[in-house]
Amino acid sequence: MSWLARRLVVRALAREWGRTLLTLVAVALGVAVFLSIRLANRAAVASFEQFTRGVGQGSDLVMQAEAGPLRESILSDLRPLAEWGWMRPVIEGSFARTGTLEGFQLMGLDLVGLGAAAGEDPAVPQKEGPLPHATGDFYALLQDPEAVLVPSALAAEGLGPGASLEGFIQERPVRLRVVGLLPDPPNRPKLQRNLLVMDLPAAQRILNRAGELDRVEWGLRPGARLADLEDQARRLLPPGLLLEPPEQRAESGRTMTAAFRFNLTILSLIALAVGAYLLFQAFDASVNRRRETWATLRALGLPPAGVTRLLLGEAALLGLLGSLLGVALGWLLAQGTVQAVSRTVNALYGASSARSAALSGREAGLALAVGALACLAAAWVPARRAALTPPVQLLAREGGPGPVRWVWAGGAGGVSLLLGAGLAYGLHPSPGVAWHAYAGSGLALLGGSLLAVALLPLLGLPGRGLRSWRFRLALRPLLHPTGRHGFAAAALAVAVGMAVGMGVMVQSFERTVLTWIGSSLRADLYVSPLGAAGAGSHHRMAPATADGLAADPAVAAVDRFQMLPITFRGRPTFLGAGDMGVQASRGGLILAAGGPFPGPLRALREGGTADPGVLASETFARHFGVRVGEVLELPVPGGTRRATVRGILADYGNERGSLILDRPVFLAWFQDARVASVALYLKPGESPEAVAARLRREHPGLQVRSNGALRTQVTTIFRQTFALTYALEAIGLLVAVLGLAQGLTGLALARRGEIWSLRALGATRAELTGILVLEGLGVATAGLLAGLGLGLLLARILVDVLNPQVFGWTLSFSVPWRFLGLASLSTLAAALLVLIPTARWGARLGADREVEEGA
Repeated sequence: MSWLARRLVVRALAREWGRTLLTLVAVALGVAVFLSIRLANRAAVASFEQFTRGVGQGSDLVMQAEAGPLRESILSDLRPLAEWGWMRPVIEGSFARTGTLEGFQLMGLDLVGLGAAAGEDPAVPQKEGPLPHATGDFYALLQDPEAVLVPSALAAEGLGPGASLEGFIQERPVRLRVVGLLPDPPNRPKLQRNLLVMDLPAAQRILNRAGELDRVEWGLRPGARLADLEDQARRLLPPGLLLEPPEQRAESGRTMTAAFRFNLTILSLIALAVGAYLLFQAFDASVNRRRETWATLRALGLPPAGVTRLLLGEAALLGLLGSLLGVALGWLLAQGTVQAVSRTVNALYGASSARSAALSGREAGLALAVGALACLAAAWVPARRAALTPPVQLLAREGGPGPVRWVWAGGAGGVSLLLGAGLAYGLHPSPGVAWHAYAGSGLALLGGSLLAVALLPLLGLPGRGLRSWRFRLALRPLLHPTGRHGFAAAALAVAVGMAVGMGVMVQSFERTVLTWIGSSLRADLYVSPLGAAGAGSHHRMAPATADGLAADPAVAAVDRFQMLPITFRGRPTFLGAGDMGVQASRGGLILAAGGPFPGPLRALREGGTADPGVLASETFARHFGVRVGEVLELPVPGGTRRATVRGILADYGNERGSLILDRPVFLAWFQDARVASVALYLKPGESPEAVAARLRREHPGLQVRSNGALRTQVTTIFRQTFALTYALEAIGLLVAVLGLAQGLTGLALARRGEIWSLRALGATRAELTGILVLEGLGVATAGLLAGLGLGLLLARILVDVLNPQVFGWTLSFSVPWRFLGLASLSTLAAALLVLIPTARWGARLGADREVEEGA
């Protein structure tokens, strides 16, 4: 670094430590939020992909049924495929640990057969290596019906060979014994920590699924061609079975979670985008404060390019240091963020057990680059202006940015808002595609920030009619706002707009869901196996248990509900079943189409197996373009069955959508009497809490919840899901409020001559502080008002366009006035907290040039 750079850059940063610290904080916060969301997304999705792959990472082809399980008897028909490679039958279930109810994926594999194929598939357990701590003969251990193999990550937590795992499978208590470790496959991702592997026959027994499989995997022998294996397999397979490479299952998982992860990434950019406004103000104030230095350098012969290099070098240094802090802070934030992201992925898509997020060199490098580029971009305009402005103008006493053209800003802002709304509402792409909503929101953000600038003169007008000289002096600068006023107001408008938009959307979502729950959940008690939570759960209740609950003397009616994953038109979704007779007489499902309740439900019950009907969730109808009256070809074991769509059902339980059959039809098609949950309607005079307590004692493996408890749990989960959203918005607001302090610092420097004159005329520091605080509050009010209007527009786009387009959910828009009031008061209070110390500093400014130069 040259002597000139050290003198003008490093010493200036050290002496102006307040501005330096503020800039570093802004960069660090923006980079930290961006990095933490990326790390959390990667960790949660990687765990979800491990769930979809299991230990079958060495397979080349996967076979599964479009609906329901595979029959184990099909393996004999597949023996000719042994010419191309090994075959691995798989069955899956769920295990809930006692106490914590932590969920584990239970996988049954033919360990004896895999032992023979160990040399061909490095991902399979072998007799030596994966079980170095097991006792006794390996094959003898496999005869233990409760023996499991665990990953090394779980063994590191004290659950190694010899340990026991107590918990529940289905609704039955079990005690599993750890007999060995699963090897982490070389050159591949490590196995998920919540994976338990059993021998296939033992898993079938403990899951009560004798003769059933979930999928069959194949691996190629050396020299065999995948195309030959796939071609021969298709000749042998009966209808209703799917063949796909394992990578396609992982890609399906990434596709399912893409919208969720993209939304989080957009939110993570709020702090960075708002921080860009703050950075611009910081560099603009720094350049203006040292304008005599740049004028002197230019007069001594330093070319404009030299001045630009000095200032951009300063920006790069700040960006690098701030980004380094942001990387460290981002990694820490990611450790807490990943659990929130995993909870949402687990609830909506499938099992995700990520507990921590790893920091790779690639992610750290990207974060450093983002922070440095943001600083360089923010410093470019001030640097070029300082480099190209003649020295005489730089030496002007009141140098700095001139008034902005607020009329032009207002007009451009209005046009941008109209274009954004038109783009979001005017186009209607295929379901799942929402670029128009994001682009429209971006134009709305631009328009809202420009309108914040246009509001400044309107807020300055009252100052003309006031007698108080303090108010007149405080509001007079707003009549002719400078770029510093405009950038501070625009940054706050963007942050408030995003916070209000997301907040109103979440409040509307919550009201819609609570209304749906209040109408749909009318039973007195809801019973399910312990640990049955999330889209990836395999917990089911035995038919005998459900029949016993139905026969309880306190129960008047029972609605048995079942749900299983299917593949419809090449995409994953769910097929469920319920008792439409009970729902029609006692329920209150909300129907979006098909006629008033309970007409479509009675039509399903009356049609029976002769004229089967189905209810489609609104999400399913949007994703697949299904309408009432349409006949669907549904996959069932051994082929397909036709069912007519009788109604469209409002359902916010999952993003993939679902179809609901009447239970007798489901039993006739699938021959599966197990249930996922049971809704109990009690006889008059029975106490739900007393009956629930008795059932818990009689069935320790069941979770029994009253109507009120279930509603409370759903509400809690809903709010936990959006807790991360609120945190991201709060950080964005914090950065914007810091921008107010930075903007007021520059404004005070620009008015230092006026401040000195007022002090000479007898104005006290308290009066000068009040003038600067009022000016800052005027800027904050402009940003707040513009942000509130912008937020309501963004909320409408989120509710009316983005949610239906991406997730398939129709929400009822509602304005939460209490939330808006609290948000406004909180923003103004936070602004006041940072404005007061900044104004007190500004009130002490004199006309001394050494103060201006920081020399």
